[in-house]
Amino acid sequence: MSLFNPTDLSCPHCGQSFSFDLCASVNADRRPDLRQAILDDTFQQATCPHCQGSFRMEPQLSYLDVGRGHWVAAFPRTQVDDWKAVEARAQEGFNRSYGTGASAAERELGASLTTRVVFSWDALREKLIAFEAGLDDVALEELKLLLMRDMQEPPLPLGAELRLTGVSADGTELAISVLDRTGQELESLDVPRDLLDEITADPEGWAELGASLRAGAFVDVQRLSRGQ
Repeated sequence: MSLFNPTDLSCPHCGQSFSFDLCASVNADRRPDLRQAILDDTFQQATCPHCQGSFRMEPQLSYLDVGRGHWVAAFPRTQVDDWKAVEARAQEGFNRSYGTGASAAERELGASLTTRVVFSWDALREKLIAFEAGLDDVALEELKLLLMRDMQEPPLPLGAELRLTGVSADGTELAISVLDRTGQELESLDVPRDLLDEITADPEGWAELGASLRAGAFVDVQRLSRGQ
């Protein structure tokens, strides 16, 4: 089931308090509407009843989609520099529910799930888009490194990140946004899918980097540069 906890929030616009149902877990099999809201960038959008100002709560939840074979732990963007500790805690939580600390049936289910840890709605949305399109998310991170290497003039601002935001209807183009460290879009790129396919077709050439990216559930190029 999907779990929501009533929480008192303070509006960042007017400072008034109000109650909001903060999401702790999403079961996409039972609530496909919540999955769609994540893809639409509207999930956990709060509107203050006092001033009508709107803002979006940062993710702090687990996302389960048994039908598609995914379990994702999503955390606020601001925690990315602490990814090692967060990844370890998320793995412990998964183990309790679907791993060594779970029943035989739950362990069997857990064995069928791809586990990931992400920081921000942008990163969670990216995983859902990539998985739905049948993209290897490790190869996608390797593609980002290629693109970032070619974007050195002018250099990317500190903390900038690349996020997949869509795949063309015919599957030949990848839409990738360049975001600053707060998640604001700096520019958008249309990247030929062929570049990703070339990476996928050369596992030996990418073996060392791929092993680093696959070392844990946080499959992201930020694993190589943040919190070191």
